[in-house]
Amino acid sequence: MSRIITFNISLLILLGLGAVHVQAQNPNNIQLYSNQANLFGEQGSANDPISIVMPGTAYAAGFGSFLDNPASLALFKRSFGEIGLSYRLVEEDAIYLGNERSLDDSQTNLSNFGIVYAFPTTQGSLVAGAGYTQHSVFNRAFGFRGRNNSNSITDLFKAPGSSYADIAFNTFATDFGDEFEDWDESILRVGFDQPGDFLGMRQQGEIFRRGYGGEYSFFLATEFQENLMFGVSVGLLSGRFSYNRLFQEIDEFNDYNSDIIDSNDDGFGDTDIDTILLEDRISSRYSGFRARAGLIYRLNEYLNIGASYTLGSRINVDEEFDAEIRTTFNNGVQFSDNLNSEFSYRVEFPSRSSVGFSLNNLNGLSISGSAEYVDFSRTRIDFREGDLFEDEQIENEFISGNFRDVWNLRGGVAFDVNEDFTLRAGYSFLPSRFVDGIDDRTIYAFGAGFNLSPDIRLELAAQYAMWDEESSVYDYAQYDYTPLPDAPPTFEFQSQNATHSVDRWNVLATLRFNLY
Repeated sequence: MSRIITFNISLLILLGLGAVHVQAQNPNNIQLYSNQANLFGEQGSANDPISIVMPGTAYAAGFGSFLDNPASLALFKRSFGEIGLSYRLVEEDAIYLGNERSLDDSQTNLSNFGIVYAFPTTQGSLVAGAGYTQHSVFNRAFGFRGRNNSNSITDLFKAPGSSYADIAFNTFATDFGDEFEDWDESILRVGFDQPGDFLGMRQQGEIFRRGYGGEYSFFLATEFQENLMFGVSVGLLSGRFSYNRLFQEIDEFNDYNSDIIDSNDDGFGDTDIDTILLEDRISSRYSGFRARAGLIYRLNEYLNIGASYTLGSRINVDEEFDAEIRTTFNNGVQFSDNLNSEFSYRVEFPSRSSVGFSLNNLNGLSISGSAEYVDFSRTRIDFREGDLFEDEQIENEFISGNFRDVWNLRGGVAFDVNEDFTLRAGYSFLPSRFVDGIDDRTIYAFGAGFNLSPDIRLELAAQYAMWDEESSVYDYAQYDYTPLPDAPPTFEFQSQNATHSVDRWNVLATLRFNLY
Protein backbone atom coordinates (compact mmCIF):
# COMPACT_ATOMS: atom_id res chain seq x y z
CA MET A 1 0.00 0.00 0.00
CA SER A 2 2.81 2.42 0.80
CA ARG A 3 4.17 1.85 -2.70
CA ILE A 4 0.90 3.10 -4.15
CA ILE A 5 1.09 6.24 -2.06
CA THR A 6 4.67 6.84 -2.97
CA PHE A 7 3.60 6.48 -6.56
CA ASN A 8 0.88 8.98 -5.99
CA ILE A 9 2.71 11.36 -3.77
CA SER A 10 5.57 11.01 -6.12
CA LEU A 11 3.16 11.11 -8.99
CA LEU A 12 1.38 13.62 -6.94
CA ILE A 13 4.28 15.63 -5.57
CA LEU A 14 5.79 15.58 -9.05
CA LEU A 15 2.13 15.49 -9.66
CA GLY A 16 4.03 13.47 -9.39
CA LEU A 17 1.59 10.31 -8.93
CA GLY A 18 3.56 7.21 -9.41
CA ALA A 19 2.68 3.73 -10.31
CA VAL A 20 3.42 1.82 -7.18
CA HIS A 21 7.16 1.48 -7.17
CA VAL A 22 8.26 5.05 -6.96
CA GLN A 23 11.89 5.39 -6.13
CA ALA A 24 14.14 8.37 -5.65
CA GLN A 25 16.89 7.71 -8.15
CA ASN A 26 15.78 10.40 -10.58
CA PRO A 27 15.04 13.79 -9.07
CA ASN A 28 12.90 14.67 -12.05
CA ASN A 29 10.94 11.42 -11.85
CA ILE A 30 7.40 11.92 -13.13
CA GLN A 31 6.33 9.90 -10.15
CA LEU A 32 8.13 12.11 -7.69
CA TYR A 33 6.83 14.58 -5.22
CA SER A 34 6.68 17.63 -7.36
CA ASN A 35 3.68 17.90 -9.52
CA GLN A 36 1.44 16.59 -6.83
CA ALA A 37 2.89 19.21 -4.63
CA ASN A 38 2.00 21.56 -7.41
CA LEU A 39 -1.51 20.21 -7.63
CA PHE A 40 -2.06 19.68 -3.91
CA GLY A 41 -1.29 23.13 -2.77
CA GLU A 42 1.50 24.82 -4.59
CA GLN A 43 0.08 28.26 -5.16
CA GLY A 44 0.55 29.55 -8.67
CA SER A 45 -0.77 32.85 -9.93
CA ALA A 46 -4.53 33.26 -9.83
CA ASN A 47 -6.21 31.90 -12.91
CA ASP A 48 -7.81 35.17 -14.00
CA PRO A 49 -6.74 37.13 -17.09
CA ILE A 50 -5.24 40.08 -15.21
CA SER A 51 -3.52 38.38 -12.28
CA ILE A 52 -1.94 35.76 -14.53
CA VAL A 53 -0.09 38.60 -16.30
CA MET A 54 0.35 41.27 -13.59
CA PRO A 55 1.60 40.17 -10.13
CA GLY A 56 -0.61 41.49 -7.33
CA THR A 57 1.95 41.77 -4.53
CA ALA A 58 1.84 45.58 -4.80
CA TYR A 59 -0.73 46.10 -7.56
CA ALA A 60 -4.51 45.94 -7.95
CA ALA A 61 -4.63 43.19 -10.55
CA GLY A 62 -7.60 40.86 -11.05
CA PHE A 63 -10.04 39.27 -8.64
CA GLY A 64 -7.44 36.70 -7.64
CA SER A 65 -4.68 39.17 -6.78
CA PHE A 66 -5.31 38.40 -3.10
CA LEU A 67 -3.38 35.17 -3.69
CA ASP A 68 -0.29 37.32 -4.17
CA ASN A 69 -1.21 39.80 -1.44
CA PRO A 70 -4.67 40.29 0.14
CA ALA A 71 -3.76 43.94 0.84
CA SER A 72 -4.01 44.59 -2.92
CA LEU A 73 -7.80 44.49 -2.62
CA ALA A 74 -7.68 47.78 -0.69
CA LEU A 75 -6.58 49.43 -3.94
CA PHE A 76 -9.91 48.68 -5.64
CA LYS A 77 -12.23 51.70 -5.65
CA ARG A 78 -15.33 50.09 -7.19
CA SER A 79 -17.36 47.02 -6.33
CA PHE A 80 -17.63 44.30 -8.94
CA GLY A 81 -18.46 40.68 -9.59
CA GLU A 82 -16.86 38.39 -12.13
CA ILE A 83 -16.87 34.92 -13.60
CA GLY A 84 -14.32 33.28 -15.88
CA LEU A 85 -13.40 30.19 -17.87
CA SER A 86 -10.06 28.64 -18.78
CA TYR A 87 -8.98 26.45 -21.67
CA ARG A 88 -5.68 24.57 -21.45
CA LEU A 89 -3.76 22.72 -24.13
CA VAL A 90 -0.55 20.76 -23.56
CA GLU A 91 1.66 19.45 -26.36
CA GLU A 92 4.45 17.13 -25.35
CA ASP A 93 7.34 15.78 -27.42
CA ALA A 94 9.02 12.84 -25.71
CA ILE A 95 12.04 10.75 -26.60
CA TYR A 96 11.93 7.18 -25.32
CA LEU A 97 14.44 4.48 -26.26
CA GLY A 98 15.66 6.71 -29.07
CA ASN A 99 12.19 7.22 -30.58
CA GLU A 100 10.26 10.50 -30.59
CA ARG A 101 6.51 10.75 -30.23
CA SER A 102 4.16 13.72 -29.77
CA LEU A 103 0.87 13.78 -27.89
CA ASP A 104 -1.53 16.52 -26.75
CA ASP A 105 -4.46 16.95 -24.40
CA SER A 106 -6.87 19.76 -23.48
CA GLN A 107 -9.15 20.76 -20.61
CA THR A 108 -11.83 23.41 -20.10
CA ASN A 109 -13.30 24.44 -16.75
CA LEU A 110 -14.36 27.29 -14.49
CA SER A 111 -11.41 29.46 -13.50
CA ASN A 112 -12.91 31.93 -11.03
CA PHE A 113 -16.03 33.65 -9.76
CA GLY A 114 -16.71 36.05 -6.93
CA ILE A 115 -17.63 39.47 -5.63
CA VAL A 116 -15.48 42.37 -4.40
CA TYR A 117 -17.32 45.03 -2.40
CA ALA A 118 -15.76 48.43 -1.72
CA PHE A 119 -17.50 49.98 1.28
CA PRO A 120 -18.23 53.71 1.03
CA THR A 121 -15.71 55.53 3.25
CA THR A 122 -14.92 59.16 3.93
CA GLN A 123 -11.21 58.41 3.92
CA GLY A 124 -9.02 55.42 3.24
CA SER A 125 -10.72 52.24 2.01
CA LEU A 126 -12.41 49.10 3.27
CA VAL A 127 -12.89 46.23 0.84
CA ALA A 128 -14.28 42.72 1.39
CA GLY A 129 -15.00 39.89 -0.93
CA ALA A 130 -15.50 36.18 -1.43
CA GLY A 131 -15.40 33.66 -4.23
CA TYR A 132 -13.49 30.89 -5.92
CA THR A 133 -10.12 31.18 -7.65
CA GLN A 134 -8.29 28.43 -9.48
CA HIS A 135 -4.61 28.82 -8.68
CA SER A 136 -2.92 25.71 -10.08
CA VAL A 137 -3.60 23.56 -13.11
CA PHE A 138 -2.10 20.33 -14.29
CA ASN A 139 -2.30 18.45 -17.54
CA ARG A 140 0.26 16.24 -19.22
CA ALA A 141 0.14 13.96 -22.24
CA PHE A 142 3.01 11.52 -22.79
CA GLY A 143 3.09 9.01 -25.63
CA PHE A 144 5.94 6.56 -26.15
CA ARG A 145 7.08 3.65 -28.29
CA GLY A 146 10.31 1.75 -28.82
CA ARG A 147 12.05 -1.59 -28.46
CA ASN A 148 13.53 -2.30 -25.05
CA ASN A 149 16.30 -4.91 -25.09
CA SER A 150 17.35 -4.54 -21.44
CA ASN A 151 14.27 -4.56 -19.17
CA SER A 152 10.51 -4.99 -19.09
CA ILE A 153 7.64 -3.57 -17.10
CA THR A 154 7.21 -7.13 -15.82
CA ASP A 155 10.43 -6.43 -13.91
CA LEU A 156 8.28 -3.97 -11.97
CA PHE A 157 5.65 -6.62 -11.27
CA LYS A 158 8.18 -9.13 -9.91
CA ALA A 159 9.75 -6.72 -7.40
CA PRO A 160 9.44 -7.88 -3.78
CA GLY A 161 6.50 -6.08 -2.20
CA SER A 162 5.01 -5.02 -5.54
CA SER A 163 1.33 -4.16 -5.40
CA TYR A 164 1.03 -5.74 -8.84
CA ALA A 165 2.52 -9.06 -7.68
CA ASP A 166 -0.70 -11.06 -7.31
CA ILE A 167 -2.47 -9.98 -10.50
CA ALA A 168 0.78 -10.33 -12.47
CA PHE A 169 1.23 -13.90 -11.21
CA ASN A 170 -2.42 -14.75 -11.90
CA THR A 171 -2.08 -13.63 -15.51
CA PHE A 172 1.30 -15.32 -16.19
CA ALA A 173 3.11 -11.98 -16.46
CA THR A 174 5.38 -13.37 -13.73
CA ASP A 175 6.16 -16.85 -12.48
CA PHE A 176 8.26 -18.52 -9.80
CA GLY A 177 11.94 -17.94 -10.31
CA ASP A 178 13.05 -21.39 -9.18
CA GLU A 179 11.69 -24.79 -8.24
CA PHE A 180 11.49 -23.84 -4.56
CA GLU A 181 9.04 -21.03 -5.35
CA ASP A 182 10.81 -18.56 -3.06
CA TRP A 183 11.14 -15.62 -5.47
CA ASP A 184 9.27 -14.23 -8.47
CA GLU A 185 10.63 -13.69 -11.95
CA SER A 186 9.37 -11.98 -15.11
CA ILE A 187 7.72 -14.47 -17.45
CA LEU A 188 10.00 -13.04 -20.14
CA ARG A 189 13.08 -14.25 -18.22
CA VAL A 190 11.83 -17.77 -17.43
CA GLY A 191 12.95 -20.89 -19.30
CA PHE A 192 16.47 -19.80 -20.28
CA ASP A 193 19.67 -21.65 -19.42
CA GLN A 194 21.19 -18.43 -18.07
CA PRO A 195 19.16 -16.79 -15.26
CA GLY A 196 17.86 -13.36 -16.17
CA ASP A 197 18.26 -13.63 -19.93
CA PHE A 198 15.94 -11.30 -21.85
CA LEU A 199 15.22 -11.19 -25.59
CA GLY A 200 13.56 -7.77 -25.64
CA MET A 201 10.02 -6.51 -26.19
CA ARG A 202 8.43 -3.63 -28.07
CA GLN A 203 6.91 -1.12 -25.66
CA GLN A 204 4.23 1.45 -26.42
CA GLY A 205 1.64 3.40 -24.52
CA GLU A 206 0.21 6.69 -23.30
CA ILE A 207 0.13 8.44 -19.93
CA PHE A 208 -2.34 11.24 -19.23
CA ARG A 209 -2.40 13.40 -16.11
CA ARG A 210 -5.14 15.91 -15.47
CA GLY A 211 -6.08 18.09 -12.55
CA TYR A 212 -6.50 21.47 -10.97
CA GLY A 213 -6.49 23.14 -7.58
CA GLY A 214 -8.40 26.15 -6.31
CA GLU A 215 -9.50 28.05 -3.25
CA TYR A 216 -12.89 29.16 -1.91
CA SER A 217 -11.89 32.34 -0.11
CA PHE A 218 -13.00 35.26 2.00
CA PHE A 219 -10.79 38.35 2.16
CA LEU A 220 -10.75 41.75 3.83
CA ALA A 221 -8.45 44.70 3.13
CA THR A 222 -8.26 48.25 4.43
CA GLU A 223 -6.17 51.39 4.29
CA PHE A 224 -5.94 51.59 8.06
CA GLN A 225 -3.36 54.38 7.94
CA GLU A 226 -2.77 56.87 5.19
CA ASN A 227 -0.98 55.14 2.30
CA LEU A 228 -0.63 51.89 4.28
CA MET A 229 -2.87 48.98 3.21
CA PHE A 230 -3.36 45.79 5.18
CA GLY A 231 -5.25 42.67 4.12
CA VAL A 232 -6.00 39.10 5.19
CA SER A 233 -7.60 36.13 3.48
CA VAL A 234 -8.72 32.68 4.55
CA GLY A 235 -9.70 29.92 2.20
CA LEU A 236 -10.69 26.32 1.78
CA LEU A 237 -8.47 24.46 -0.67
CA SER A 238 -10.04 21.98 -3.05
CA GLY A 239 -8.71 20.05 -6.00
CA ARG A 240 -8.59 16.81 -7.91
CA PHE A 241 -6.11 14.83 -9.95
CA SER A 242 -6.30 11.84 -12.26
CA TYR A 243 -3.55 9.64 -13.68
CA ASN A 244 -4.20 7.14 -16.48
CA ARG A 245 -1.52 4.88 -17.92
CA LEU A 246 -1.92 2.41 -20.77
CA PHE A 247 1.28 0.39 -21.24
CA GLN A 248 1.69 -2.49 -23.68
CA GLU A 249 4.57 -4.84 -24.44
CA ILE A 250 4.52 -6.80 -27.72
CA ASP A 251 6.60 -9.74 -28.85
CA GLU A 252 6.76 -8.27 -32.35
CA PHE A 253 9.32 -10.76 -33.73
CA ASN A 254 7.90 -13.83 -31.93
CA ASP A 255 11.14 -14.20 -29.97
CA TYR A 256 9.18 -15.95 -27.21
CA ASN A 257 7.94 -19.06 -28.99
CA SER A 258 8.23 -21.84 -26.45
CA ASP A 259 5.61 -23.94 -24.64
CA ILE A 260 6.32 -22.97 -21.02
CA ILE A 261 2.80 -21.65 -20.24
CA ASP A 262 -0.07 -24.04 -19.54
CA SER A 263 -2.97 -21.95 -20.92
CA ASN A 264 -5.64 -24.70 -20.61
CA ASP A 265 -4.64 -26.02 -17.19
CA ASP A 266 -4.09 -29.59 -18.39
CA GLY A 267 -0.70 -29.90 -16.77
CA PHE A 268 1.30 -29.38 -19.95
CA GLY A 269 2.82 -26.24 -21.34
CA ASP A 270 1.42 -25.24 -24.71
CA THR A 271 2.18 -21.59 -25.48
CA ASP A 272 4.10 -18.41 -24.64
CA ILE A 273 3.55 -14.66 -24.28
CA ASP A 274 2.45 -12.52 -27.24
CA THR A 275 1.40 -9.26 -25.51
CA ILE A 276 1.18 -7.87 -21.98
CA LEU A 277 -1.10 -4.91 -21.27
CA LEU A 278 -1.15 -2.83 -18.08
CA GLU A 279 -3.82 -0.22 -17.46
CA ASP A 280 -3.75 1.63 -14.16
CA ARG A 281 -5.60 4.66 -12.87
CA ILE A 282 -5.32 6.92 -9.87
CA SER A 283 -8.03 9.37 -8.87
CA SER A 284 -7.33 11.81 -6.04
CA ARG A 285 -9.28 14.53 -4.29
CA TYR A 286 -7.95 16.86 -1.64
CA SER A 287 -9.11 19.56 0.72
CA GLY A 288 -7.38 21.88 3.17
CA PHE A 289 -7.15 25.34 4.69
CA ARG A 290 -4.96 28.30 3.81
CA ALA A 291 -4.49 31.78 5.29
CA ARG A 292 -2.36 34.75 4.30
CA ALA A 293 -1.73 38.36 5.25
CA GLY A 294 0.01 41.26 3.56
CA LEU A 295 0.91 44.95 3.50
CA ILE A 296 1.21 47.53 0.74
CA TYR A 297 2.73 50.97 1.22
CA ARG A 298 2.11 53.77 -1.24
CA LEU A 299 5.39 55.69 -1.41
CA ASN A 300 3.95 58.34 -3.69
CA GLU A 301 1.30 58.77 -6.34
CA TYR A 302 3.01 56.31 -8.67
CA LEU A 303 5.05 53.84 -6.62
CA ASN A 304 3.84 51.03 -4.33
CA ILE A 305 5.82 48.41 -2.48
CA GLY A 306 4.28 45.31 -0.92
CA ALA A 307 4.95 42.13 1.01
CA SER A 308 2.83 39.14 1.92
CA TYR A 309 3.11 35.92 3.89
CA THR A 310 1.18 32.70 3.30
CA LEU A 311 1.08 30.31 6.22
CA GLY A 312 2.06 26.71 5.77
CA SER A 313 -0.96 24.56 4.98
CA ARG A 314 -2.05 20.98 5.40
CA ILE A 315 -4.24 19.10 2.97
CA ASN A 316 -6.08 15.82 3.32
CA VAL A 317 -5.94 13.52 0.30
CA ASP A 318 -8.39 10.74 -0.53
CA GLU A 319 -7.20 8.47 -3.30
CA GLU A 320 -8.47 5.55 -5.32
CA PHE A 321 -6.15 3.25 -7.25
CA ASP A 322 -7.07 0.45 -9.64
CA ALA A 323 -5.08 -1.56 -12.14
CA GLU A 324 -5.62 -4.36 -14.64
CA ILE A 325 -3.10 -6.66 -16.31
CA ARG A 326 -4.13 -8.58 -19.42
CA THR A 327 -1.88 -11.09 -21.16
CA THR A 328 -2.44 -12.60 -24.59
CA PHE A 329 -0.63 -15.79 -25.59
CA ASN A 330 0.59 -17.00 -28.95
CA ASN A 331 -2.41 -19.32 -29.22
CA GLY A 332 -4.87 -16.43 -28.68
CA VAL A 333 -5.87 -17.30 -25.10
CA GLN A 334 -6.14 -14.31 -22.74
CA PHE A 335 -5.88 -13.96 -18.96
CA SER A 336 -6.73 -10.81 -17.00
CA ASP A 337 -6.93 -9.77 -13.36
CA ASN A 338 -7.33 -6.47 -11.54
CA LEU A 339 -6.86 -4.78 -8.19
CA ASN A 340 -8.30 -1.70 -6.53
CA SER A 341 -7.74 0.12 -3.27
CA GLU A 342 -8.47 3.34 -1.42
CA PHE A 343 -6.18 5.34 0.80
CA SER A 344 -6.02 8.64 2.70
CA TYR A 345 -3.03 10.69 3.81
CA ARG A 346 -1.91 14.25 4.58
CA VAL A 347 0.56 16.57 2.91
CA GLU A 348 2.00 19.58 4.74
CA PHE A 349 3.24 22.44 2.57
CA PRO A 350 5.72 25.14 3.59
CA SER A 351 4.97 28.82 4.04
CA ARG A 352 5.52 31.30 1.22
CA SER A 353 6.82 34.87 1.33
CA SER A 354 6.48 37.45 -1.43
CA VAL A 355 7.81 40.97 -2.01
CA GLY A 356 7.00 43.26 -4.90
CA PHE A 357 6.57 46.72 -6.34
CA SER A 358 4.39 48.51 -8.84
CA LEU A 359 4.62 51.69 -10.89
CA ASN A 360 1.11 52.94 -11.53
CA ASN A 361 -0.38 54.90 -14.42
CA LEU A 362 2.69 56.68 -15.79
CA ASN A 363 0.85 58.23 -18.74
CA GLY A 364 -1.19 55.04 -18.99
CA LEU A 365 1.73 52.67 -18.34
CA SER A 366 1.83 50.39 -15.27
CA ILE A 367 4.55 47.93 -14.24
CA SER A 368 4.29 45.23 -11.60
CA GLY A 369 6.95 42.82 -10.32
CA SER A 370 7.28 40.24 -7.56
CA ALA A 371 9.65 37.69 -6.08
CA GLU A 372 8.27 34.77 -4.08
CA TYR A 373 10.33 32.56 -1.78
CA VAL A 374 9.36 28.99 -0.88
CA ASP A 375 11.40 26.16 0.57
CA PHE A 376 10.02 22.96 -0.98
CA SER A 377 12.36 20.81 1.12
CA ARG A 378 10.09 21.52 4.10
CA THR A 379 7.16 19.66 2.52
CA ARG A 380 6.10 16.70 4.67
CA ILE A 381 3.99 13.55 4.29
CA ASP A 382 1.83 12.02 7.00
CA PHE A 383 0.45 8.58 6.13
CA ARG A 384 -1.72 8.56 9.27
CA GLU A 385 -1.19 4.84 9.83
CA GLY A 386 1.27 3.51 12.38
CA ASP A 387 2.52 0.61 10.26
CA LEU A 388 3.61 3.05 7.54
CA PHE A 389 5.81 5.13 9.84
CA GLU A 390 9.03 3.79 8.33
CA ASP A 391 7.83 4.58 4.79
CA GLU A 392 6.82 8.05 5.96
CA GLN A 393 10.32 8.67 7.31
CA ILE A 394 11.90 7.48 4.05
CA GLU A 395 9.69 9.76 1.96
CA ASN A 396 10.32 12.81 4.16
CA GLU A 397 14.06 12.21 4.16
CA PHE A 398 13.95 11.98 0.38
CA ILE A 399 12.06 15.28 0.16
CA SER A 400 14.52 17.01 2.48
CA GLY A 401 17.49 15.79 0.48
CA ASN A 402 16.16 16.29 -3.06
CA PHE A 403 13.99 19.40 -2.89
CA ARG A 404 15.30 22.91 -2.39
CA ASP A 405 14.28 26.49 -1.77
CA VAL A 406 13.54 28.71 -4.77
CA TRP A 407 12.71 32.29 -5.74
CA ASN A 408 9.85 32.50 -8.25
CA LEU A 409 10.13 35.70 -10.31
CA ARG A 410 7.24 37.42 -12.11
CA GLY A 411 6.77 40.70 -13.92
CA GLY A 412 4.13 42.39 -16.04
CA VAL A 413 3.42 45.56 -17.99
CA ALA A 414 0.01 47.10 -18.73
CA PHE A 415 -0.82 50.02 -21.00
CA ASP A 416 -4.16 51.82 -21.07
CA VAL A 417 -4.64 52.67 -24.72
CA ASN A 418 -7.72 54.63 -23.70
CA GLU A 419 -10.40 54.45 -21.01
CA ASP A 420 -11.97 51.42 -22.64
CA PHE A 421 -9.00 49.33 -23.79
CA THR A 422 -5.90 47.93 -22.01
CA LEU A 423 -3.02 45.79 -23.28
CA ARG A 424 -0.80 43.61 -21.04
CA ALA A 425 2.28 41.41 -21.28
CA GLY A 426 4.12 39.41 -18.62
CA TYR A 427 7.05 37.08 -17.98
CA SER A 428 7.72 34.55 -15.22
CA PHE A 429 10.63 32.32 -14.33
CA LEU A 430 9.97 29.39 -12.00
CA PRO A 431 13.16 27.49 -11.07
CA SER A 432 13.09 23.74 -10.58
CA ARG A 433 12.24 22.71 -7.05
CA PHE A 434 14.69 19.79 -7.34
CA VAL A 435 18.35 19.89 -6.40
CA ASP A 436 20.14 19.94 -9.79
CA GLY A 437 16.75 19.85 -11.53
CA ILE A 438 16.55 20.68 -15.22
CA ASP A 439 12.84 21.58 -15.36
CA ASP A 440 13.10 25.37 -14.93
CA ARG A 441 9.91 26.86 -16.37
CA THR A 442 9.76 29.94 -18.58
CA ILE A 443 6.31 31.51 -18.93
CA TYR A 444 5.06 34.27 -21.23
CA ALA A 445 1.65 35.89 -20.88
CA PHE A 446 -0.34 38.32 -23.01
CA GLY A 447 -3.70 39.90 -22.34
CA ALA A 448 -6.19 42.61 -23.13
CA GLY A 449 -9.27 44.09 -21.53
CA PHE A 450 -12.01 46.22 -23.03
CA ASN A 451 -15.40 47.57 -22.04
CA LEU A 452 -18.46 45.99 -23.60
CA SER A 453 -20.67 48.57 -21.91
CA PRO A 454 -20.24 51.12 -19.12
CA ASP A 455 -20.69 48.37 -16.51
CA ILE A 456 -19.44 45.21 -18.25
CA ARG A 457 -15.81 44.50 -19.13
CA LEU A 458 -14.29 41.51 -20.91
CA GLU A 459 -10.77 40.43 -19.91
CA LEU A 460 -8.76 38.00 -22.04
CA ALA A 461 -5.32 36.43 -21.60
CA ALA A 462 -3.13 33.69 -23.03
CA GLN A 463 -0.26 32.12 -21.11
CA TYR A 464 2.45 30.02 -22.74
CA ALA A 465 4.79 27.86 -20.62
CA MET A 466 7.69 25.71 -21.79
CA TRP A 467 10.22 23.49 -20.11
CA ASP A 468 12.27 20.31 -20.51
CA GLU A 469 12.52 17.42 -18.08
CA GLU A 470 13.70 13.86 -17.67
CA SER A 471 11.37 11.47 -15.92
CA SER A 472 10.72 7.82 -15.21
CA VAL A 473 8.23 5.89 -17.35
CA TYR A 474 8.39 3.05 -14.84
CA ASP A 475 10.73 1.76 -12.14
CA TYR A 476 11.82 -1.87 -12.06
CA ALA A 477 13.75 -4.36 -9.95
CA GLN A 478 17.20 -5.00 -11.34
CA TYR A 479 18.16 -8.47 -10.10
CA ASP A 480 21.69 -9.55 -9.26
CA TYR A 481 21.68 -13.30 -9.87
CA THR A 482 25.11 -13.89 -8.30
CA PRO A 483 23.72 -15.44 -5.06
CA LEU A 484 22.01 -18.23 -7.02
CA PRO A 485 21.55 -21.13 -6.43
CA ASP A 486 22.30 -20.87 -2.71
CA ALA A 487 20.03 -17.88 -2.13
CA PRO A 488 17.45 -15.81 -4.04
CA PRO A 489 18.82 -12.94 -6.16
CA THR A 490 19.32 -9.54 -4.61
CA PHE A 491 17.92 -6.46 -6.32
CA GLU A 492 17.95 -2.70 -6.56
CA PHE A 493 15.43 -0.37 -8.19
CA GLN A 494 16.27 1.30 -11.49
CA SER A 495 14.31 3.70 -13.67
CA GLN A 496 13.43 3.47 -17.35
CA ASN A 497 13.53 7.14 -18.33
CA ALA A 498 12.27 9.43 -21.05
CA THR A 499 13.08 13.05 -21.88
CA HIS A 500 10.29 15.54 -22.49
CA SER A 501 9.86 18.90 -24.15
CA VAL A 502 6.62 20.43 -22.89
CA ASP A 503 4.60 23.32 -24.35
CA ARG A 504 1.45 24.40 -22.52
CA TRP A 505 -1.12 27.07 -23.35
CA ASN A 506 -3.65 28.47 -20.90
CA VAL A 507 -6.33 30.73 -22.40
CA LEU A 508 -8.61 32.70 -20.07
CA ALA A 509 -11.75 34.81 -20.46
CA THR A 510 -13.52 36.71 -17.68
CA LEU A 511 -16.57 38.95 -17.57
CA ARG A 512 -16.50 41.67 -14.91
CA PHE A 513 -19.73 43.40 -13.83
CA ASN A 514 -19.54 46.73 -11.99
CA LEU A 515 -21.96 46.73 -9.08
CA TYR A 516 -22.23 50.53 -8.74
